[in-house]
Amino acid sequence: MTILSIIFLMLALIIILIALYLFKEVRRLPKNISTTVSEALQMTTGAIGDINRSIGELGIRTAQLEEFGKAINEIGSLLRPPQIRGMTGEILLEKVLSDMLPAGVYEMKYAFRSGEQVDAIIKFREYILPIDSKFPLDSFKRMLESETEDDKKRCYKEFAQAVKKQIDSISKKYILPNENTFEFAFMYVPSESVYYEAIVRDKQYDEENALLSYAMKKGVYIVSPATLYPYISTIVHGLKALKIEENAKQILEKIGALKKDFEEFKTDFDIIGSHISDAYKKFISEATRKLSRIEMDLSSLELHKDESRSKNPVEDSGALVK
Repeated sequence: MTILSIIFLMLALIIILIALYLFKEVRRLPKNISTTVSEALQMTTGAIGDINRSIGELGIRTAQLEEFGKAINEIGSLLRPPQIRGMTGEILLEKVLSDMLPAGVYEMKYAFRSGEQVDAIIKFREYILPIDSKFPLDSFKRMLESETEDDKKRCYKEFAQAVKKQIDSISKKYILPNENTFEFAFMYVPSESVYYEAIVRDKQYDEENALLSYAMKKGVYIVSPATLYPYISTIVHGLKALKIEENAKQILEKIGALKKDFEEFKTDFDIIGSHISDAYKKFISEATRKLSRIEMDLSSLELHKDESRSKNPVEDSGALVK
C-alpha cells in the first residue's frame, strides 16, 4: 500500500468519526436543524463514497504501475548482455563471501597455473575451494516463459544440457588437486528461486538425469546464497575432524614407538637380569666351594697338629720342665 493510499484512508476515517459525532448530536437539536444536519450527513456519506472510489482507482493504478515496473525489469534483464549478468553473479558472490568470511580467507578471480581463472576461492589451510558463479539464466528464462508443457520439457532439456556443460567445464578447469584444490568445487546460483526451480525441482522433468546427481558425480556441488554457508561450515568441521584424526594417528604412532622401546628395554633387562642371576649363582657356588675347601684345609691342619703332639710326648714334657 502506497503512502497516498494511507493518507486517503486516514481522511476517510476522520470523516466517518465526524459523521458519527454529528449524528449523535443531531438528536438533541430541534427538527428543522435536524433536517439540515441530516442533509449534511448525506453529503458527508457521498463524499466518503467518492473517497472510497478514488482509493479503489488508486489501487488499480498502483498495481498497473507495479506490473509495468516488473515488465521494465524483465526487459532490462533480457536486454542485458550475458557477460554483464555474469559480472552481476560475481558481485553477488563477493558480497555473500565478504559477509560470511574475514578478509584473506577468500580471494576473487583466482588464477591457476594453467591460466584458467575461477570467480572465487576459499582458503582452508593448505587447500583451496574453487567457486564458479556462471549460470545459464537465458535457458532458464526460456523455460519459464514456455506456455505449453511440451515446450517446457523441451526448454528444460536445453537448460539441463547448458547446466551440464557448465558443470563439465568446472570439473575440468577448476578441480586440480596438484594445485591444492579439493576433489570438488562449487557452482554458485545467485538466486534462491532459480536454485529451487531449476535444481531442487528438476526431477519433475528429468528423473533419470537429475542435475544434482550429475553434478555430484563430476565433483561439483550446486549451491545458493542460503546453502553456501552450511556447505562451508560442513567443510570446516570435516577438516577439524580430519585434524583430530591426524593428531590421534600421531599419538598412536608415538605410543607404538614407546611400546617398542619398552619391549626392547624389557628384553635387555631380562638378559641382564639373567646374567646377574647366573653370575650370582656362580658366585655362590664358587664361594661355597672355596669356603668348603678352606674349611677342609683348616680341619686338615688341626688334625696334623694333634697327630704330631701325640707322636712326641717327651718333647712336650721337656718343654714343660724347661
